[in-house]
Amino acid sequence: MTLHPPTILVMLLLGYAMLGLQLAIVRRRLLEEEALRRWSWGNSLLMLGHLMLLARVVVPLPVSVIAGNGLILLGECAYVTALQHFIEDRPMPRWVRRLCLACVLAMVPMALFDTPTRVFIASLLTPLPALWGVWLVWRARHRIERSLWPVGAGMALIAAALLARGAHAALHPHYYADPTLPHGLQAALLVTSFVALLGAGFGFVLACTERATRSLERLASHDHLTGALNRQPAELMLDNALQRARRERTTVAYVLLDLDRFKSVNDRHGHVFGDEVLRRFAHTVAARLRASDVFSRCGGEEFALVLPDSDAAGALGVLDELRRACAAMGLMTDDGRPFTITFSAGVALSPAGSVGAGTLYREADRALYEAKHGGRDRAVLAQPAAAASA
Repeated sequence: MTLHPPTILVMLLLGYAMLGLQLAIVRRRLLEEEALRRWSWGNSLLMLGHLMLLARVVVPLPVSVIAGNGLILLGECAYVTALQHFIEDRPMPRWVRRLCLACVLAMVPMALFDTPTRVFIASLLTPLPALWGVWLVWRARHRIERSLWPVGAGMALIAAALLARGAHAALHPHYYADPTLPHGLQAALLVTSFVALLGAGFGFVLACTERATRSLERLASHDHLTGALNRQPAELMLDNALQRARRERTTVAYVLLDLDRFKSVNDRHGHVFGDEVLRRFAHTVAARLRASDVFSRCGGEEFALVLPDSDAAGALGVLDELRRACAAMGLMTDDGRPFTITFSAGVALSPAGSVGAGTLYREADRALYEAKHGGRDRAVLAQPAAAASA
């Protein structure tokens, strides 16, 4: 069965209409509203472009050619703009925007040429924005959502199909002399390019959904102010660390940290400054931990550390390093005076995982109490005799 251009365009319009409906639904529910808004604009421009190409039977051919191809190229540029915002949260470089504008303006004189020449020019210009999208995905491939990879692959397929169509038009112009009698290969290349563009749109919606899901999961497991783990997931990770310590016969150190005189910080400097102190302290601690360590916020100004494969000397060494880092945070009050925060710590050990989580917490809390009442700004190690098995 042969697919003629009007049939192909109608099928593509139905596909873009379905994508537009999906975009309208998910924009109200997902976090990446700006990126989805720009992709929706691109989808609308692509629909208008295909309508103009389909309307060549009722509108002058030059208007159909210029408007149709120009709108399709603008829609593709809007897609890439949305992709840039989604990946890097910043606008496209100025030279890329100028290149897109130049490509659109280059569509204006196309009506002066014959059909094979128009196909050749359009097939060379249209892939350029898509190639920038491919580069964006490739450059950020290690930190973006996996579901965004097919979007980059789709744009690569768009560019490859259109460039192949342009080469075919240059080598065999007679196949493109009458657009109402398409050659099998040129029809296949055209359909491939626009279906790939449509597929990239559905893939982009999937990537936005994946990012929203990950954001919700992070909100459920992490403290929104400091970025540290919440207590419940941290307790699960402590249990996992103890199980591993039992298998490997290693020691787990559990540390409770409490910022000294933090209530007076809020009373004297306000809660906004107090929140900034908590954020800076949490970021300072997290930046100096190993990938296997666990950092959580227990509540208020109290935090906890789980240090797998760490004995007393290792845990106390980590606390000494954190104390020096906190002294160098460079906090300034609203009136421009330097401010230094200190912390007290209680350390409990579980050799070979022999001390359970509940006992570890109680012993670390008792040691923290001793540190507080011993003058603050210090760490106290729970006595081994007190560390009985849970």
